Amino acid sequence: MFQSDYRREMDRLAPTQAALERLEGLLAEGPAEGKRPRRRLGRRAALALALCGALTATALAAGPSIRQALSAHLGSFAPYGQALEGTATVNGVEIRLLEAVTDGYSARVYYTLTDLEGGRFNDHTAVGGGISAENLGAVARFGGGVISYDPDTDTLLVEKLLFGADFSQPAALTVGSADSSRRTFDAVLPVTLPEEPIQTTLVDGRAVALPGQNTVADPDNGDYVLSTVGFDGEGRFHALVLFDEQFHDLTGDAYPYIPGAEGIDRYPGETEWVKVEHGEDTITTGVTPEQVEYVFVSGSYHGPEEPIPLNVTFPLELQPVDAWEQAPGRAMGGVQVEKIHLSPLSLAVFYRDSLESSVGHVVLTRKDGTQVPLRIQIGGAAIGEDAGLRYDFWSFDEPVELDDIASITIRGETIPLS
Repeated sequence: MFQSDYRREMDRLAPTQAALERLEGLLAEGPAEGKRPRRRLGRRAALALALCGALTATALAAGPSIRQALSAHLGSFAPYGQALEGTATVNGVEIRLLEAVTDGYSARVYYTLTDLEGGRFNDHTAVGGGISAENLGAVARFGGGVISYDPDTDTLLVEKLLFGADFSQPAALTVGSADSSRRTFDAVLPVTLPEEPIQTTLVDGRAVALPGQNTVADPDNGDYVLSTVGFDGEGRFHALVLFDEQFHDLTGDAYPYIPGAEGIDRYPGETEWVKVEHGEDTITTGVTPEQVEYVFVSGSYHGPEEPIPLNVTFPLELQPVDAWEQAPGRAMGGVQVEKIHLSPLSLAVFYRDSLESSVGHVVLTRKDGTQVPLRIQIGGAAIGEDAGLRYDFWSFDEPVELDDIASITIRGETIPLS
């Protein structure tokens, strides 16, 4: 049975680093036969080291592999962690809180799930749930997932995050379920196109590739194959992904991949998707045979495993790290800035609603003259005590020492921190 699928967002599709590294290896080997070549931790962190003993003791309960994974994940943010307490056992799964890293408006919470019955977790288990708190505004960013899986102890290390909430107020962590059925994949596969047009069958007015004409396998994943890849008699490019019959809820995108191209240029032309039995045919126009030496495949599918319901909620008493605040309450470069909140983890600027959509470019300068790289996460309209304001929020790739910061520049106006 065939049916049309919806158009997916192009910008969300990109090869993982592992797929790109594999592609680099293929390029280093040369073309296939017949193809053309083509900081230091400062005073705040030093004081926080006193907390590390408690965090280490908490992580020890999770086992050495999980402890090492958490330490590696936190990196230079580890001294800002807060040990958490809380355990629960539901349906043979032990849930154990480990720690949190939080400031006034962002939080990351870490915990483990251990399968006491054994054999129900794997390296693609997904954990539902997240952090709930009093949202700062209409826009908040949720995220996180499984960081690490230790098969020796059947333990998952999980991170959940929430940006854009007021963490001076009570918060909670909900653990919804553990689902080992969903798998995802992506790969960049070298392909050899047939010299003749591929055979198709007409379904609902569209030509769909017949399977098994020039199968390409993923050496790292035997759950699916690129069953047919090539151009039909009308010049449309087909990439037919088929899955093993044990899987369901299938999506399999496959596009011409052009090494070195950026953004949407990776996928030239128009694209449509057609569901087929046990798979999906991706049909692309506007691409020529000379461009197709590699195909980027990605997607998701579900196996026979049943999700494990957990539905546990832990109250969180989070302790935000020390922060610097100022309330200018005046216009800065045409924007009425009401409050600035700077922590070692992030920067938030609140301002009156105006024709401007944001405060624009902000510069955070250290006393040595260097600038702190800023990564904007969200912006939106505030509620609660800051109702009527808008805000922009940035996070840092590395923690900053407040004593090392000289000034913040907003719309050309510089505010010293001392």
